[in-house]
Amino acid sequence: MKKILALVLALMLLVGCMSFAAAEDTITLNVWSFTNELEGMINDYYAASHPNVKINYTIYPTDGGAYTSAVDTLMAADAASEEAPDIFTLEAAFVKKYVNSDWTADLIGDLGFTEEELASAIPVMRQIGTSNVNGKLKGLSWQATPGALMYRADLAEKYLGVTSPEEMQALVADWDLFLETAAKVNEASEGATKMVVGDGDIWNAFNFGRTQGWVVDGKLVIDDVLYDFEDLAKTLYEDDLTNKGAAWSEVWFQGMKTDSTFCFFLPTWGLHYTLKPNCGLTTNDTMNDEELKAACEADGGTYGLWRMIAGPVGYSWGGTWIGANAAKVAAADDAKKAAIKDFIAFFTLSEDFLYPYAKASGDFVGNNAVVEKILAEGGTPNPFLGGQDHYTIFAEAANLANGSIMTDYDEKMNSLWSDHVTTPYAKGEADLDTAIANFKAEVAAQFPELVVE
Repeated sequence: MKKILALVLALMLLVGCMSFAAAEDTITLNVWSFTNELEGMINDYYAASHPNVKINYTIYPTDGGAYTSAVDTLMAADAASEEAPDIFTLEAAFVKKYVNSDWTADLIGDLGFTEEELASAIPVMRQIGTSNVNGKLKGLSWQATPGALMYRADLAEKYLGVTSPEEMQALVADWDLFLETAAKVNEASEGATKMVVGDGDIWNAFNFGRTQGWVVDGKLVIDDVLYDFEDLAKTLYEDDLTNKGAAWSEVWFQGMKTDSTFCFFLPTWGLHYTLKPNCGLTTNDTMNDEELKAACEADGGTYGLWRMIAGPVGYSWGGTWIGANAAKVAAADDAKKAAIKDFIAFFTLSEDFLYPYAKASGDFVGNNAVVEKILAEGGTPNPFLGGQDHYTIFAEAANLANGSIMTDYDEKMNSLWSDHVTTPYAKGEADLDTAIANFKAEVAAQFPELVVE
C-alpha cells in the first residue's frame, strides 16, 4: 500500500512539474494594431501552429490619431512596461516616424534576421521599413501596395468605343491623354459620368512620382512633379471633369456602385478591401465573391464590370509594417526574443503562410518568391475584374516604386499641401505663387527645425 501511495505521489509530482513546465513554456506577446486585419490572420494561420504563444491583441483606431497617441503615451512613459506592446503595426502615414525613432528594434542587430532570410522581401517595402537616420531595418510588411487604374469596362465601351484593357491603356498612357479622355467621357455622358471623384484620386500617383521627399538634409523640398499635379488638378476642377468629392467620402463610395465615376486609382488593398465591398447598394466586406456578385445582380451594382490597367504612371499607396518594441526586446530572454522574431518572420517572410494567404485573399504579398510562384501558376483570375489576372499587373509595378522619398513629415506635409495649395489654387481662390507661399509659411510655423526657403 505504501509503495502504491508513493507511486501515486510520484506521478502527481511529475504531472505537476510537467504542467508547471508547460505553463513556463507559454510565451505571451502583446500585439498592438489599428485594425483587426492582423488579428484575423493570427486566428486563421498563426495560432494553430504556435500553441505555446499567447497573443494579447489590442486595437486602437487611427481616427483622430488614437493609435499613435496611445503608442506615444505609453512608450514615452515606460516602453518596457508589462502592458506595452512587444510588437506593433505601422501604417504608411506614420511608419517613418517610428522606424526613425529609438522605440523600434533593429530587426537584424537586435532580433537576428539575416540577409538570406530577407532576400525575398520586395525591396520598396523593406526600404520604407528602414530608418532614414541610421539605415537599420525596423519594419517588415506582409504586403506590397503597388497601384493601378481601375476603370469601368461597360462605360469605356459606351462612351469611348473601347472593348479591351489594351485599348483603354492607350487612352491614358500619360497625363495629357488622361485629361483628353476625361473630357471625352464627360462630353459623351453629358456630364453624368466623371473621370474621377476628385483631385485626391490622382494625388498618390503624383506623390510617388517625386524624386525627392518633402525633407532633404533638414530642408523643405517641393519636387517639380507637384507643380504638374497642380496644373492637372486645376484643369480637372475648372473643366468640371470630377465629382468634386474627396477620398473616403460618401461621393467616393457612391462612384463605386453607380455610373457616376469612370475610374479609380487604387492599390492592391484598394481592390479587395475598398472597391469590391462597395460595388453594390447592399455589399460589404464580410461577403465572399459569390455573395458580392449575387448582391450586385439583385440591386444593380457593378460587380464584374471593372477592369485594371497600369494607367499613366506606376505608384504605390499605403501598406502595413510590423515592428518590435526596442525596450521590450532588450529586456526579453532568448525564448521571448525568438518568439518575437518568429512572429514577424511568419507573417512577412514565410512562404508557408504567405502563399495560402495570397491564394485565399487575393492580397498582393510583399515576398517576390511567393509572387513568382503564383505567376508561374498562371496568376489569379479575378471574377470581379471579368476574369482578369490582377497579380500580373500589380507584379509589374511592385518593384518600381521608390520608398526612399518617404519621411516622417509626410502625413502632415501632404495635408498642408492639400489645404494651402491644391484646394485654393484649383478653386481659383489663390494663384499658385500665393498658395505656395502660404504653404511655406505654415510649414515654417509648424516645423521650426526645418529650413524653408
